[in-house]
Order: sequence, then structure tokens, then C-alpha cells
Amino acid sequence: MKFISYSNTTFKKTEYYQQLPEEERNIFDVLSSVFHFKVNNYVLENLIDWDAVPNDPIYKLIFPRKEMLSAVDFETLKMLYRSGLDNKTLIPFIQRVKRKMYPEVKQTDTSIPKMNGERIRGMYSNFGTIVSLFPDPMSRTCHSYCSYCFRWIMFNDKEAQQNSSYKDPNEPVAFLREHPEITDVLFTGADPLVLNAKILQKYIDPILDIESVKVIRISSKSLGWWPFRFTTDKDADELLKLFRYIQSRGKHLNFCAHFTHVRELENEEVKKAITRIRETGTVIRCQGPLVEGINDTPEDWSNLWNAQIALGMVPYYMFIEADHNSESCFRIPLAKALQIFQEAQKKTTGLARTVRGPVFMNDLHRTLLDGVITINDERFFVLKSLQAPPDIEGEGKIKLIPFDEHTKDAGNLIELFKEEKDIVNSNVLML
Repeated sequence: MKFISYSNTTFKKTEYYQQLPEEERNIFDVLSSVFHFKVNNYVLENLIDWDAVPNDPIYKLIFPRKEMLSAVDFETLKMLYRSGLDNKTLIPFIQRVKRKMYPEVKQTDTSIPKMNGERIRGMYSNFGTIVSLFPDPMSRTCHSYCSYCFRWIMFNDKEAQQNSSYKDPNEPVAFLREHPEITDVLFTGADPLVLNAKILQKYIDPILDIESVKVIRISSKSLGWWPFRFTTDKDADELLKLFRYIQSRGKHLNFCAHFTHVRELENEEVKKAITRIRETGTVIRCQGPLVEGINDTPEDWSNLWNAQIALGMVPYYMFIEADHNSESCFRIPLAKALQIFQEAQKKTTGLARTVRGPVFMNDLHRTLLDGVITINDERFFVLKSLQAPPDIEGEGKIKLIPFDEHTKDAGNLIELFKEEKDIVNSNVLML
């Protein structure tokens, strides 16, 4: 299959746009002026049930929804579009709306490594043994864009890309050699696997020469959005050869695959792609977010995990929203998230117990929503820090926050885990 990409402009020229209900076309016209939109022909032809639009889960995963904006901003934008104003006139208001929606990533100063007092561009290190790398070409785009992605500002924004990525493949080397405690390097972006194999290898090769780095991780949505990357793309064989080469250099290669809905795993092309990757010896671990209206039932997750196990992959993380996004239309109440996770695990093979969740990807703590306890007739959510920077000594700590079946917000987890007081009671009842 030849890769064909559609933007908000070119999508309007397709038959799919024409068959959308009128209200959905209006929503798309308004929101795609604010949020970057990209979809490809594989997703349109194979993953979306167009008869079920607007409630189809993959449609909702790709196409922005009006709840992503405030009601006032959405209605104002809709009114401006209907008035017939040209795009040039609309740009100032659109830019103001965009600025409201910019994700707030906290604690960036503590997460950016420095050498000789200078920050190292394109490298982030929240935890002691792993760094995330953002080579410039990996930060530019994906095969399709997810509506919930908080990195949307990076797409088509040269300033954001330049400030958050690096071009010289040797940029991270000196820092990694000086810090042998770092054993894992994660290549992320946008999506590393939009690159051809030769460019990808150019950025990976310098890391392979560092003896203290034992694990190479590649984080990608390509299996879900474009499985032909591993089957029939012109450099698919070269990419798989690179996977073998990384392992021949004595490194463990972990493919971190993003799946949100079981439909992404149900066609033959993705199954063939998974088989080809596994034949290289690469381990595929799967993670995905819990998203309102897309995969918010126990059946969604048990079906997803069972399919992953059947295809030889490892369920790894179920994520829930942190506090990067100013809107919350994708968020699930914490109590419901916990119930979905626990019920889903009951419906799956024991092999799916490898998955951790629900987990917050907080800036300084990878935090697990571990359960609910009752102390003196009061209920609390139990939060556990799975990973934390070594200098704040938070890893493994357990903190309690008041239970509220409606809340979607766990509060400031960074401040919570700074507190020294812990609630300890021998008469705690686990629910």
C-alpha cells in the first residue's frame, strides 16, 4: 500500500469528508484550524467504521472533538467561520485560542540534563537510569495524529522543535559517558519510525558505542497507524536488519508499541508486521492511554490485552491523564479508571498481569493508582511512586488522597510526594 497522508485541507477533498454528517463537518472545520490534523489512507480505509461515525472509537481517536475547546471559544470560532471571514482575518483569534491550549509541562528545568552549566538540547532525564532522546527529525511528525496527544504543539512548529530536539547524532554521547548509571535510552518524538532506516541508524549508532547503555527503547505508534512500515515499505527489510544489528551489539532492544483500541490489532497486515518484528528477537511491550469515549470499559481493555498476548506481545502500561492538558474531555474519573483496570484484569489471561495501571506519567514521578483503602471510616485513593529521580528519594513511597468517585484530578503529585507525613494504620482495610 502506498502511503497517502491527509491534512485538514486535503481531507476535505476526500469522499470521507463528504459523507460526514453536516454537524461533524462543521466541527472538523472549526477544530482543525486550532489542532494539527493528520491521517493516512490505511487508517481511513481499514480502521474507521464510517457507518458508526461520530461514535466510532478510532474516528474519535483521530478527529478532534468540540469538547477540546471551551464552549465559548468553540461557539465564537464557529460563528466567525459562518460569517465568511478569510483565514488571514481569523489567524489572530485562532492563535489566542491555541495559546490557551498549550500543554503545561512542569519541572522542565530539573528534567533537562546539563554539562558545564549548559543544557543539553533534546535530552530529558526524569529518572536515574533512563534518558529520553529527541533527535530533530523524530520530533516532527507521526503517521497519523492522536486527538489526545499533548505534544501536538510540536507538529509544524519549528520553534518548538528546535528548542526541544537535537541535530548532531553525537550530542548526547558525552553526557551518557559521564553518567554510567544511565542504562536505558529511549528514542521518542513524535515518532522515530517515520524516519527511513538509514537516518534512524545514524542517531542510534553513537549510543551503541557506550558500554554502560544496555537497553535501547524505541517508542512508536507505527504498528497501529502504518504497519506497512515493517512489511512492504521500500526499506522495511533494512529497518528490521537494523533491529537485529542493535541486538548484535549486545543491547536489549525494546519496541514500545502504542495501542489504544483492539481494532488496531485485528487486520492481517498488523499481525504480519508484529510477526516480522518478533522474528528479529525484538521484544514488543504495549502501552496506551485510558481515554473517555474511546476505550473506557473493562471489555475494551481485556480485549486489547488478550489480543496483545495472543500476538506474542507484552502488556506494559495503562496510562491516565497527567496535568499537561488544560482541558479534560479525555479524562476518566479516578474511581472509574481503577474499576476499569481491575475488572479488565479479571477477564484476561494471567499473562496480562505484567501490565501496570492506571499510571500517571507525572513529570517527577511515575505514579500508580494502586487501589482504595478505608481508614477510620474514611476512604482514600492509594498512590505509589513507581519511579522517581534519585535526588528526591520518592521511589516506592505510598501516599493517600481523599476518595471522590467523581474527581478526575489527583492534584499536584509532585508536591504530594514531597510531604514527609504518611498515614499508617494497622487496621487498614483493602477494598
